[in-house]
Amino acid sequence: MKNTHARIIQLRFPLIHRRTYCSNVAISENRDIARYGRLGQIHNARQVFDSLREKNTVSWNSIVACYFQNNQPTEARNLFDQMPERSTVSWNGLISGYVKNRMVKEARQVFDKMPDRNVVSWTAMIRGYVEEGLVAEAETLFWQMPERNVVSWTVMLGGLIHVNQIDKARELFDMMPVKDVVAWTSMVGGYCQTGRLAEARQLFDEMPERNVVSWTTMISGYVQNQHVDVARKLFEVMPMKNEVSWTAMLMGYTQCGRMTDAMDLFDAMPYKSVVSCNAVILGFGQNGDVSKARKHPFGLFYPRES
Repeated sequence: MKNTHARIIQLRFPLIHRRTYCSNVAISENRDIARYGRLGQIHNARQVFDSLREKNTVSWNSIVACYFQNNQPTEARNLFDQMPERSTVSWNGLISGYVKNRMVKEARQVFDKMPDRNVVSWTAMIRGYVEEGLVAEAETLFWQMPERNVVSWTVMLGGLIHVNQIDKARELFDMMPVKDVVAWTSMVGGYCQTGRLAEARQLFDEMPERNVVSWTTMISGYVQNQHVDVARKLFEVMPMKNEVSWTAMLMGYTQCGRMTDAMDLFDAMPYKSVVSCNAVILGFGQNGDVSKARKHPFGLFYPRES
């Protein structure tokens, strides 16, 4: 009996080993397809796909996504139509691909034909309308959703803010069952872009958590509305600063002609990016100091003489 059992194990082990090996190879090749697609090497991606002995749904989804990433939606659709099996992920990928290629009409046709939709499908379609400025269409679809998650709410919120429907956005914000830091920051940014700084700051102060984007959004709001000193006070108490934060504050000084303050801040920057250097050069130029603007492309990276 023991010998029989051992024999069965011996017979089955090569089969199990082979299946594991094939599975690992398929995973590796699917990753290669995705990697080539991100690099813009669509020919290499297609060669890997065509060489696959067994193509699973992930393989098909990967190659379809590659063609969309490389602005070849027609070929992407041709491959989608050849797929022997399609999952909801496949259909969602088709919608997202059309949206990325700004083909919202085609995306909606796919959305309407889908056998099954989930919250990702609905959100992708709403995002497509929002990105094309078709906020009314997005809103109609949003209220038809059978269920919504925080991403759905935040996408719709961003659409209303983008077209400056701030009061309507605030109503939606207040209705959200769950608000993440992205939603809070979007609403703060909406108030800032319309000059409603008091409301922006009140909301900023009420935020249960803030990240570097939240802080930078509020600082940029002050800068854009010529409240540079208030922006600097907030900048000084930031728990963490990134390149965007430093550059936002720097541009506040350059835009209002305070080049001494700008250069003091620039000297304190831990990392001087091309954007920050350009901001200083542009600031000198706009404020009539053309000689410094010409001089500083090479001198900005070195300490100033005292």
